[in-house]
Amino acid sequence: MNNTYFTICKANQEQRDYVLDRFPKMKIEERESAIIYVAVNKSDNIIGRILVTENEVPKPLNGKYWYIINIFVHPNFRRIGIATELVNKIKCQAEQSEVLYLYGSANATVEASLFWFNQNFTLNSYGKKYDNVNEPLLYGNYHHFFSYRVERKTLIPNNTFDRIKRASADEIQQAIDTYIYDDKRKSYFLSKSNRLLGFVAIGEDGKIQGAIIAFPDSMQAPLDSDRLWINLFVEPEYRNQGIGKALVYEVYQYAKENDIVQLTNFDTTEDNVGFWYEIGFDIFFWGINSSTGKRGTTAMIRVK
Repeated sequence: MNNTYFTICKANQEQRDYVLDRFPKMKIEERESAIIYVAVNKSDNIIGRILVTENEVPKPLNGKYWYIINIFVHPNFRRIGIATELVNKIKCQAEQSEVLYLYGSANATVEASLFWFNQNFTLNSYGKKYDNVNEPLLYGNYHHFFSYRVERKTLIPNNTFDRIKRASADEIQQAIDTYIYDDKRKSYFLSKSNRLLGFVAIGEDGKIQGAIIAFPDSMQAPLDSDRLWINLFVEPEYRNQGIGKALVYEVYQYAKENDIVQLTNFDTTEDNVGFWYEIGFDIFFWGINSSTGKRGTTAMIRVK
């Protein structure tokens, strides 16, 4: 029988050396600045660890993010809360250090998927593992990136604009025709026509000033949950009046009432990332798009 006693502490130099010896490919500057917490038993043996590096959040946001390089618990000491306590320690330390986000990627296992989901992280990508493309598409074939906004922010209603209503099928079609110019993307939306939902902002003249279109998508096994992919459009002359925020809030409320776990917007760009950040979304940054020269981003928020 295992002794379930453990203590979480910031690694001392000896413990740091022990952990870092297991990551010989890390750069020297990363090794020197790495944030490491360990779980030790009564005999001061390391039975768990979390290793994090600090990085600059890409512009236009300013601040730091911590990337979780590794979290590990000895097999004999799993399922007693050690991993959760290690993550909670990093969350607490990140808040004190005014870090904006925690990022990371997880092994493609059922256990890893459910663990990060239960830590209230948003899941940014899900698909086949690149190195196992020929295996059957089972639970173990999925990979994902995850993120966590350290300063939690609740999406609240915008009382400055109240002319929002559920979009009819014709209004959804009108929004697609009006706001989506790329034929390939338009075809993609139309292929989801039987699953699309949306809300529109109506001006005093009865014309649509903005719209949000969404469709449900599986978070993929083993999570057995749905997210909504959302796409927001506001006419240029009506921006900065609270319309976009009001539309997002309506779809957020819909998600809460319909057991949707997360909202995800893959159309975020450097030009509008500030909007999503200000209303409380996680922002995950990708590489520079070779055709546009701009960095790709994804905006997400947990609903439950």
